[in-house]
Amino acid sequence: MKNFRGYQVTREYGPIPGSNKFHTGIDLVKSHKAPIQAFTSGEVLYAGEGKDGTGFGGYGNVVLLVDKNNRGQLYAHLDSVKVTKGQHVKPESIVGYQGETGYTTGSHLHFEVRKVAESSPPYGWRADRENNCLNPTKYLQNYNSGDQNKKLTLRNGNVGEEVEKIQQKLVSLGYSLPKYGIDGRFGDETEAAVRIFQSDQNITVDGIVGPVTHESLDKAIADQTIPYPGSTFSRGSTGENVRRIQRIVNTRVDGIYGPKTETAVKKFQSNHNLLVDGIVGPNTWKVLF
Repeated sequence: MKNFRGYQVTREYGPIPGSNKFHTGIDLVKSHKAPIQAFTSGEVLYAGEGKDGTGFGGYGNVVLLVDKNNRGQLYAHLDSVKVTKGQHVKPESIVGYQGETGYTTGSHLHFEVRKVAESSPPYGWRADRENNCLNPTKYLQNYNSGDQNKKLTLRNGNVGEEVEKIQQKLVSLGYSLPKYGIDGRFGDETEAAVRIFQSDQNITVDGIVGPVTHESLDKAIADQTIPYPGSTFSRGSTGENVRRIQRIVNTRVDGIYGPKTETAVKKFQSNHNLLVDGIVGPNTWKVLF
C-alpha cells in the first residue's frame, strides 16, 4: 500500500491467531530510530510517554493526532517524539522515531486509528478493543473518500475540523461562544450552546451533535436569510445588525461597533480573503450571512 511504502508489515489489524486477543492496529518496521512520518495532516493531542490510566498504558512513547474526520491516529512505541501538543503537522512531517518503548518484543511502529479523538484521558481508548479502532489500512485507503466524510456524532471532548464547523454554524445562528470562540474543541461552552439550540428546535436536549442535530443545524442555516441592509457598518454604528455581526465575528455583543468589533471584523476578513478594512460592506456581509 502507498501509505506504508518503505515499511515491512509484521502484524496486521484484527484477531491474533492462536489467541483470543484482538490487535487494534498495524505493526510496521523500517529500522530502529528511523524517522516516522505522519500519514495525514492533523493536530497533536498528545506527545510523550504513555502512562497507565491515560489510554496509552503499555504503548511507550506515543504521538496522537486528530485528523479531519475527528479520528485519533496513534503512533506508538516510539524511541522519541519530535512534536508537541497543539502542533499542526502536515503529511510526511516527522512525528518521532521508531523505537521499542513500552510493552514490545522489538523495535517497530504500532499505528492505530481510534474511532473518536478525545483531548483528555482515555483519549478515545475503549475496553472493547474490537470496536474501539478502525482498520488502519482501509482507513487510509479511503481517507479522502465520501465514506470517511460522513457527518460524525460529536460530543464534549471531541476536537478537530468537524467540531469547528459545528461551532461556526452555532455562532452564525446567534449562539455565542464568548470565552473560547471557534477553536475546534468541543468543551462545556460548546455543549451549552448545543443544548440551547436543541431546546429552541424542540429536539432531544443532550448536548450531543448526532444526526438529528446535524440536520436541524443545516436546516436552520439554509433558512437563515438576512439581506444586506443597504448601508455599511463601521466604528460608531449601533443596533441589531451590529449585534448580528458581533455574534459571528466572536466579540462582545453589545450592539456598539467599537475598536474591538473593528479588530474582530478585520480578522474575519483576513481569514476569508476579503479586503481587510474593518468595515462591513456588501461583500463582507455576504460572507457573514
